[in-house]
Amino acid sequence: MTGPDLELEERLRKLGPSFKNAIQPPATLHVKVMASTTVPMRRASIVRELSLAAALVLFVGLLAFGFSKLHRLTPAPVKTSPHPTATAIPWTPTPMVLSSSSAQQVTPAEATTLIGRTVLTVDPLLVPGAIGDDYQAQLVADAKSFTVDYASGTRHAAVELTTVAQRMAGPEAGGQRTSRSFRGAEASYQVDDGTPAAARSLSWTEPSTNRAVPYTLLADGLTETEFWQVANSLHALMGAAQLRPCQASDLRAAAGKAGAATGGQLYNSIEFSNHSSTPCRLEGTPRLQLMRTSGGSVALPQSDMGVPWAPGAPGAVVMDAGAPAPAPTAGQLNPSGQATVVFIMYDCPGPEPALSRVAVVLPNGRGTISVPAGSDVVFSQGAACDANGSVHSISVSPFSALMPQPNWVEKSPLTITLRLPDRVRAGQALAYDVTLTNASDAPFRFHDCPSYVEDASRTGAKNVATYQLNCASVGWLAPNQSVTFAMALDIPASTPPGPGRLRWSMGSAYGSAEALGSVTVAAP
Repeated sequence: MTGPDLELEERLRKLGPSFKNAIQPPATLHVKVMASTTVPMRRASIVRELSLAAALVLFVGLLAFGFSKLHRLTPAPVKTSPHPTATAIPWTPTPMVLSSSSAQQVTPAEATTLIGRTVLTVDPLLVPGAIGDDYQAQLVADAKSFTVDYASGTRHAAVELTTVAQRMAGPEAGGQRTSRSFRGAEASYQVDDGTPAAARSLSWTEPSTNRAVPYTLLADGLTETEFWQVANSLHALMGAAQLRPCQASDLRAAAGKAGAATGGQLYNSIEFSNHSSTPCRLEGTPRLQLMRTSGGSVALPQSDMGVPWAPGAPGAVVMDAGAPAPAPTAGQLNPSGQATVVFIMYDCPGPEPALSRVAVVLPNGRGTISVPAGSDVVFSQGAACDANGSVHSISVSPFSALMPQPNWVEKSPLTITLRLPDRVRAGQALAYDVTLTNASDAPFRFHDCPSYVEDASRTGAKNVATYQLNCASVGWLAPNQSVTFAMALDIPASTPPGPGRLRWSMGSAYGSAEALGSVTVAAP
């Protein structure tokens, strides 16, 4: 990248430190930036549309969620170009699909807790009980589904449990697929080959009083006995949806420190904790009543707003029992509080009324809790109030969870090797291979095929293309095992002749990586 494109990327990277205390955006944010600069070649119309869409998403995201942390692709080792270990998987011009979330790196116990707090509509919510302490977990979860991967730190073994529909390739030589009864349902059980620790999968639809739930349990590196120990240890988890709603009498609350945003907006917050002897759930958007120091209340029309640092649909917050009273600290997501409500209020032109308390009216008649306002609750000013503008409003977010900053998976376990020809003629397509190698100590499986960016730009000649990897036929990769993909990139006839470089980068919810290679462009 050169010129304005390099300046754009460097400016975005400099914004990173200001987002470090907030919720992570998708792992492919860097890929979005790359895509926004794409110049169409052959297949121009679809690439242009994808690029413009990605640029728009990025622009809106930076404005609306300025507290998010930017990912940066982690360069992978570039090895001497080897000969492919197998026939390359053919290249296909599949449009880029950007991941909506990033995986978290947690312990198995933490994964169970997060599944219970995040997944709201899956019932029953199953988790395995026979995962050893030597495993680490990677979790992607939202209100409707989850995928959790467990990888052993002492042996080449991995287990995955998911409610996301899977497309499984048929068994290889020595393997088999059978039907059997499991948890009161008809299940499909597949062993991929005839080795003792072959890859295995078990798919079934879990019966439910509300709606049936598809589950798949996959493993590689486990024997038949070990696999069924994990399968038979699956048990239903009491998640947020099964907890009783919190009452005002369960809660303690305190006003947080105001935080500045753009345009003169000041974010106020109130933090909550549950001091009762049983857990409960807090959800919905409360109604706020502002009480004057001089008596009476301030009548401001209330509207809904999202949580600035947590884009997406609101869900329930699990409030653990016996928690201490919240003790907010300016500029931090303080884990001593369990939930928060954020609000912005205007009452201009002034003078602004002095406030004594803020009353929080819980949804569905579950009571009211009042907190002192003091100097921590402030009105916004700025452009909305300039020129004696008349603005009287309060915008309130739904309840959201306060948790320590997650440990996001940023570096892919796959290393990248580029196998490029010495030269390519301008006006022709560059054909080359990309080999991905599992550099971790545990088996690896593609969940969703990663998006990737090909960048052969040079001074005065922009050349970037974005696609999704054609990985649907790839199963588990053992440690140090590789898979090779054929690639193609148009080299315009206007490309200046001479040596240059190709940057190939990929990004997914399970980490990002990139590699560089050299290629000489010959005159047409």
